[in-house]
Amino acid sequence: MPNVKSHLDALLEATSRGDVQAFEQLFTLLHKRVYGLTLRILTDRNLAEDAAHEAWLSVWENSSSFDSHKGSAEGWVLAMAHRRAVDVVRSREAHHRRSAEYAQSMSLTESVDAADAHLLRIDEHAELAECCEQLTAKQRQALALTYFEGLTYQEVADRLGVSHSAIKTRLRDAMKTLRRCMDS
Repeated sequence: MPNVKSHLDALLEATSRGDVQAFEQLFTLLHKRVYGLTLRILTDRNLAEDAAHEAWLSVWENSSSFDSHKGSAEGWVLAMAHRRAVDVVRSREAHHRRSAEYAQSMSLTESVDAADAHLLRIDEHAELAECCEQLTAKQRQALALTYFEGLTYQEVADRLGVSHSAIKTRLRDAMKTLRRCMDS
């Protein structure tokens, strides 16, 4: 098999010089192995496809760092795929950990007795109502249609006869004003 190894090495080295055809050949020869590796690690087809795609992008962008004296092209490409898949696993674990921590903090908040919680909500609603008075009429209207009626930005834009970007701007500015008011 030294012939296949040297062929893959040559393709990867040509890829490092920007040779698109060499990259396409390399992809054709190794894409099933790359996808298979990411699928074994991630067990989710969509995540595995995404990780494989990112690995191939990384191969294209970093192929100049390949050194045939340190290993084979196939091993180097598979190492890229392995790294991408492991990155996805770590990212998902961190997300789950943050979600669990948030859920735990929310359960601690729920331990406040019902009467205190009700009073807190009344106080927050009064503060929010005061802060809403600082908004322009157009901002209040966009906010009400989006958050209270559940319309999308595009539906609000259509209803009010303005552009999608105008609605996004109004809502962004409104949220900044509310955040600033509620924090003070």
